[in-house]
Amino acid sequence: MSTNGKEQISAALELHQLGKLTEAEDIYTEILNVYPENADALNLFGLLKIQNNQPQEAVSYIEKAIEIKPCAYFYESLGRAYSENYNLNNAIECFKKSLEFNQDNFDVWFNLALAYKNNMQFDKSIETYQIALSIEPDNSAVYFNLANIYERKGDTYSAIEYYEKANKYNKNYNDNDIHYSLGISYLKIKDFEKGLKHYEYRQSKDFAILCQTLQYKDMMTSKPLWNGKPMPDKTIFVYYESALGDTLMYARYLHLVKEMCAKVLFKPQYCFIDLFKENDFGTEIIDSKTLPQDVVFDAHIPLMSIPYVLGLNTEQIPLSERYLKGNSDKIKTYKGKYFNTQKFKIGIKWKGNTAHALSRILPLKSFYRFFDFPDTQFYSLQKGDGIEELENLPKDYNIINLGETFKDFSDTAAAMENLDLIICNDTSVAHLAGALGKPCWIMLPFVQNWRWHNDTSYSPWYKNVKLFKQNEPDNWDNVFNAAYEELKTLLGNT
Repeated sequence: MSTNGKEQISAALELHQLGKLTEAEDIYTEILNVYPENADALNLFGLLKIQNNQPQEAVSYIEKAIEIKPCAYFYESLGRAYSENYNLNNAIECFKKSLEFNQDNFDVWFNLALAYKNNMQFDKSIETYQIALSIEPDNSAVYFNLANIYERKGDTYSAIEYYEKANKYNKNYNDNDIHYSLGISYLKIKDFEKGLKHYEYRQSKDFAILCQTLQYKDMMTSKPLWNGKPMPDKTIFVYYESALGDTLMYARYLHLVKEMCAKVLFKPQYCFIDLFKENDFGTEIIDSKTLPQDVVFDAHIPLMSIPYVLGLNTEQIPLSERYLKGNSDKIKTYKGKYFNTQKFKIGIKWKGNTAHALSRILPLKSFYRFFDFPDTQFYSLQKGDGIEELENLPKDYNIINLGETFKDFSDTAAAMENLDLIICNDTSVAHLAGALGKPCWIMLPFVQNWRWHNDTSYSPWYKNVKLFKQNEPDNWDNVFNAAYEELKTLLGNT
């Protein structure tokens, strides 16, 4: 290659490293127009395509570079391109090929382990990460990924061990994520002292930031964060920060805040306003009609931080039997319309927010054999996404669709008060059932949310709840089999 060509690559690479991708791309294109067989330019152009979210184009450029000059670096690049293209099997083979040229490259071992992890080959990933640690024994990212794998394998204690090492060796690698993950793992094993402390880092997560910095705007900086100390003549503003189930679960702590101040203002999600106004938490409910500048308070706190600032633990979970009730008039209305039967009344829900936690979705077909129990009436509590599945039910099954009648959680609560049992996935309905004191069976995935813990079939948060957990990922058979046998016993069927 000519001197000018080398200078062009150097200039393009400098722009590339500075993040000036458009300028770098122009030079790479110019080089390849003159030197179409230049392997270095092809590889670098492929890497730029990865950064531009064009992994398929990246593959074609890097493969051509390898045809011209096979080497460790190019195979590593191709592995990255395949990883970005979700072709993990090919990515794994490329990283292995790179290691044939150079066994001491930490980055390649790390990327190979990550590809195994994303390909659900956890044991191979662990083995490969250990090799990476033999090269860089103080690498925080490796420990973090190992911890995540052990958590996904259901080994929370090993996960904690590796999260702690990730934290020990951390040099600004995902600092918030390490603490947040540590908090979740400690909470899973019911170590509230450590868990709640680390769990405070959840406020760095996108959803919390969205709520606190955008929705509440300048309110959070205008007054101090409440530290849990008594403020007998002051007003404390409590606000939701996360998902619907979290709000239902943590609402039990509001009365403890009221005991420590003159007045509590509480802002829940819009769908909870009527429900919380119908229940006495000793708080004033802030609804959408109230402008932020009209909310006057002396200190504020996110709802889920209350147990932390109060220094509570699993032995101090209040109101685990019941702390919500449905609207009496609505209860009667629902009873007259839908529940005028002596049959055993069971509500089901199988799908939650499909934007995340897809592992929580239940197969509706697995409920079909439940519908055959005599003297039972089943009700769908499904609302929104998933309700369309009722259209495919066999005609022999008469499932009453309550979900289409729900405008907010006040309606849902009133309907559920008429049920004898709720069977559902891990969703806000499960928390509502628990808060209402209704018998509820929750079907949980292999890696469940921290609040259901690891070692029990019951919940310390809701005494009326029974937990059924997968014994292996993505297989609901044991869960539905256990629930079916439990229901058979409950109904007196043999």
